[in-house]
Amino acid sequence: MPHLPASIRLVYHESELHPRDVPLADVYLDLPLPAGAGDRPYLFVNMVQTLDGQAVLRGTAYSIGTDVDHYLLRQLRMNADAVLSGAGTVRKDDVIITTHRHLQDLRTERGLPPNPLSVVVTATCKFSDEVLATKKYFQRTDLDRLILTTHRAAPEDMERVRARGIAVEVVDPNSAGEVDLRAALPYLQSARGVRRMLCEGGPTLNVALARSGLLDELFLTTTLRLAGEPDEPRIISAPVTDVPLHLISEMHHADELGVREFYLRFRFPR
Repeated sequence: MPHLPASIRLVYHESELHPRDVPLADVYLDLPLPAGAGDRPYLFVNMVQTLDGQAVLRGTAYSIGTDVDHYLLRQLRMNADAVLSGAGTVRKDDVIITTHRHLQDLRTERGLPPNPLSVVVTATCKFSDEVLATKKYFQRTDLDRLILTTHRAAPEDMERVRARGIAVEVVDPNSAGEVDLRAALPYLQSARGVRRMLCEGGPTLNVALARSGLLDELFLTTTLRLAGEPDEPRIISAPVTDVPLHLISEMHHADELGVREFYLRFRFPR
């Protein structure tokens, strides 16, 4: 088990007393998020980056953050009915949408599944033999999994996924032939009861959500390390807005070496 601090420092919050120390186990727990945004789930995105803005390090995003970031990643999932990921994230990082054991028990007490529904969007539903054989997303059975795809997907590719116990639903494509997120999110709310959805990227999916006006909040961990790999993606891979984000809160994690990470929460502009 990693050694975790008892608390982290709340530096700023728009509506709470600060600065003060917040128990780590309480951070991002039971957030007062709206139960939907009109006809779709309320959508919040969680990402991690290096100080110079890199969202992938040595091939994955998971290697960027500290154990505190990894803890908070699972803490945020407590607030979600479903977690949304792009197919590229599944292929590169793997996707295991689980949370802490004590939070699984708490979700069960509240009449919820132990873990959120894991939703992956892909226009083609095409995954290599290696990905299907090695990625945990296709092997784990302790959470519900759903892939949203389009009519571009070959029937045999969809059946290969369904054979692993994963539900596959076909939704309308947008003008670019990708999953139409404006249609997919209302479907998830009406057909699957998803009221609050967490997105864990990647950068291309983040852009699509932002440009479609579907992104409500951004949670961003910034680790104080430099990567220096200019060809690696950033958390947003293309322009989406020139309006400043609204800062909701800022927290710091420090150890004997000093401040290690910043945890920022933003409201996305409309």
